[in-house]
Amino acid sequence: MVKVNVKKIEILKARYRYSIREIVDDFLRKKLDKGIRDFVKNELGIETVFKSFDFSKIDFFKNNFEEPQVGLNDLYYRVSRKVLSGTKPENLDLLITINDNQQHLDPSPTVELVPRLSLKKNIRTQNFQGLACSSLSEAILNSAGNFRLDNNESLVLIGTYYTPWFLDRIKQIKHISKKDKSNFYNLIYFLIFSDVVGATVLSQKKSQASIQIDSDFILTLKDTTKRGYDKATIKLSPDAKNRIIFDMNLNPHKLREMTAKLSLENLRLLKQKSPKEYEKIKIWGFHTAGKRFVDHIIQKCQIKKSQVKLTYDLMKETGNTGAVSSLQFMKEVTDRKLLSQNYLGCFFDYGWEGVNLLPFKKL
Repeated sequence: MVKVNVKKIEILKARYRYSIREIVDDFLRKKLDKGIRDFVKNELGIETVFKSFDFSKIDFFKNNFEEPQVGLNDLYYRVSRKVLSGTKPENLDLLITINDNQQHLDPSPTVELVPRLSLKKNIRTQNFQGLACSSLSEAILNSAGNFRLDNNESLVLIGTYYTPWFLDRIKQIKHISKKDKSNFYNLIYFLIFSDVVGATVLSQKKSQASIQIDSDFILTLKDTTKRGYDKATIKLSPDAKNRIIFDMNLNPHKLREMTAKLSLENLRLLKQKSPKEYEKIKIWGFHTAGKRFVDHIIQKCQIKKSQVKLTYDLMKETGNTGAVSSLQFMKEVTDRKLLSQNYLGCFFDYGWEGVNLLPFKKL
């Protein structure tokens, strides 16, 4: 049994803040049917998102590629400086970055961050690219394994940085209607995701920690259904002019059903493994993927909506923060004092490949 102690969590959002209403009624108005504009304003459960682009300087009807005004590595550096305040760099034995974006595939951000943060030469580094929103559980399990080697602390950085993908695609589409499912889902993803990073320091020691995670209680289930991989694909491929374009094929129904099924299985496993711990869970967190998505999961799992209020609030206030949503949830539970000592919170950590269940305790 390895217990991972969360010393500190910091969240940093990109500098440009927009309302969904502002984006669809102003910047994208001429591209969208009125029905689509009404749908996204009333049905997503999201009011505000944060982006790495200054939309006032962008012509959405020219298909040139736009570089973001806010870089992911710079966000990583800034949030790292905040979360490492009071931590000695020589105590860090493992650096994990979790980044899903098209700009930082090679080299890994760790190549830049190790010297910029003055980390020691023999620090181990890992980069998770493509695990998306299920990555935090894997990072915590890797840190637990690192602690078994009698190492001290880990720094975990998570980036949700999808706007460059979807902005480029939206600029290429002349008109979007619900009839064209691919373009419609590209629009939804462009709207709901915020560009945001999260950082945490994980430690063997309880001193200065606010949250504790028992690695034995992290449950991970993968989607092993036949052709389950068809539920979502993303690829970058050349168009007729040899320009690399972003292409997404999404089946939201399959994603929701897979997530609901594996979430329910995880709950049953947790009840069987530790019924006493299960009874201590007072608050539930979910990946902030939209109101319809969260509604469907909690209905299938028979979880009271009152116990999920924080997820709905965060989704409304900051949009879909992707893999960062797990850290964001734990930080807000602590900052808002929503959990009594020794009671548990529990976060469903979703990705395309499966569902993880991440119980945590307030110290």
